[in-house]
Amino acid sequence: MESGSIPGAIHIPLAQLRARLDLVPTDRPIVVHCAGGWRSSVAASLMRAQGFANVSDLAGGYNAWANAHAVA
Repeated sequence: MESGSIPGAIHIPLAQLRARLDLVPTDRPIVVHCAGGWRSSVAASLMRAQGFANVSDLAGGYNAWANAHAVA
């Protein structure tokens, strides 16, 4: 599996998100993530502005999550 990928995830770059929102399910919670957290914050804000009610942003991005869960 590619580093930073999550099984079942839909990969949509921030620059394409507005045009591809129809691919994002509306019937379940959504967690948006990127490497460092800035793009996912922007994406989550955009999605909320477009009516997505159950959107969370992975604070600090995938890198922060991976560092917090690294096995020493």
